[in-house]
Amino acid sequence: MVKQWRFVGFDDGFSGFTSKNACIVGCVTAGTYVEGFLYERIEVDGFDVSEKIISMINDSKFREQIRCIFLPGITFAGMNIADIQEIHRNTGIPVVVVMKKLPDFDGMERAISRTENPDERRRILEKAGEIKPLFSLFVQLAGCSEEDAKNYIRASTLKGNTPECLRIAHLVASAIVYGESRKA
Repeated sequence: MVKQWRFVGFDDGFSGFTSKNACIVGCVTAGTYVEGFLYERIEVDGFDVSEKIISMINDSKFREQIRCIFLPGITFAGMNIADIQEIHRNTGIPVVVVMKKLPDFDGMERAISRTENPDERRRILEKAGEIKPLFSLFVQLAGCSEEDAKNYIRASTLKGNTPECLRIAHLVASAIVYGESRKA
């Protein structure tokens, strides 16, 4: 039997600014096979998403098996920005941010300017590093090379170009918020 790499993908369940909290769901897969889920609450426009991701992973029974952490971007629950360098440093696991299109930088700047501590949010954004094209995606990397990221994406994708753990995390998080899953 061939041992498969394990991945975790995180996405938030967020229905706007009517609540102070949002959910964040992690889906753990072996290749493309679902093995489990992680769940936590994060603050809308807060500063706790990195800490929550780190603690979910480090406290998880899956911790030692996870080869890569996938994120669908670095903003969660509004402008709660994930520090991918900190997540990598505190888990020892590579982080690959997978985006289907480039972020709307002007829109992000407008949103950041309306939050508390906009300079700290800008610092975290800059720290995430360069956005690079990869396949038909855009990625940001912490703790791995572009070649490693290609291998992780290939090994974790069943159909299309989205890692299965990210796709399923999105479906579960949206079902928690809306009562049914929304398109991934």
